Amino acid sequence: MSKKICGIQMIAAGIILTSVLAFGGDVHATQNPATEAVVTEATTQEISTEITTEAKTYTKPGKTKVTGKFSKGKIVLSWNKVKKADTYYIYRKNAKGKYVKIAQTGKLKYTDKSVKKGEYYNYKVTATYQADDKVIAGKKSKACKVLADTIDPNKKMVALTFDDGPGRYTKTIVNCLKKNDAHATFFVVGSSVDSYRDSVKYAYKAGCEIGSHSYNHSDLAKLSAKDVKAQMSDTDKKIKKATGKKATLMRPPYGSVGKTVSANVGKPMILWSIDTLDWKTRNTQKTVDAVMKNVKDGDIVLMHDIHEPTKDAALKIIPKLKAQGYQLVTVSELAKYRGYSLQKGQKYFSLRKKTKK
Repeated sequence: MSKKICGIQMIAAGIILTSVLAFGGDVHATQNPATEAVVTEATTQEISTEITTEAKTYTKPGKTKVTGKFSKGKIVLSWNKVKKADTYYIYRKNAKGKYVKIAQTGKLKYTDKSVKKGEYYNYKVTATYQADDKVIAGKKSKACKVLADTIDPNKKMVALTFDDGPGRYTKTIVNCLKKNDAHATFFVVGSSVDSYRDSVKYAYKAGCEIGSHSYNHSDLAKLSAKDVKAQMSDTDKKIKKATGKKATLMRPPYGSVGKTVSANVGKPMILWSIDTLDWKTRNTQKTVDAVMKNVKDGDIVLMHDIHEPTKDAALKIIPKLKAQGYQLVTVSELAKYRGYSLQKGQKYFSLRKKTKK
């Protein structure tokens, strides 16, 4: 009997609680403690969830710094790593002046193969990461402008030239040029080409220019017209056998020229504005100083790649010039970007920027 009464009391307590809640009454005296606990816990959890959802924010990645260069027909972009970022969006400016996303990558570099040589391209990069199925992106980087060419006509240029080769040091100098994205002009002696044909071919494939320095280093000013022509044609045959093309420029041995030479060489005659005298001093540091203390935009520098001290000097000069902002180019490249049309039989000592009239 007491058990039933107990059960009726418990049911009644629940009915009283429900009634009181329905009429907004005070539940402190009659509420069911167990029921209160359930209601309070559910409500707290719901409120807590709402607060968490509203208060959650994401830290945006910072900006990165982008650099780019043109190499082998492509523009290669690279940038700094940004904290938390795992993906980077690459944008390129289109013809309408709008930056359009062209790619995304998890790496710190990107290669744009869709470029036309001689044109400028502008890029921006955005650092991003994913959180809760959302992409959290930072601000775009500053624009990176890249010329799709190895040569910027607005920057300083100098033409390093090497005479009397090819020789055993030619490849070493070419390797240094390649490492520094640089070119040079090699005025070769025809009779030496067969012995170092691979070196001539190697230099040519590296983007260097192969010019003629006569067949056997004769003083052309002392030769007949027929012999001058023979010196040129015989050397051209050797050069063409190594590279597939004849020389388009020549340098007269000893810088010796005259009317007969001018009329019969059939090529522009390239002299120099800086004579290192490396053949005479055979001193690495003196050769380095002769260049670095005198070089100016548009200079043509004379050296000889058959001497070991000159080779050692070139390995120092090339990176030093690059560090000073010089672009190391061939003579023909220098002429092109400085607006010169080189003429057969004419002498050229330097190829500086032309002054506007």
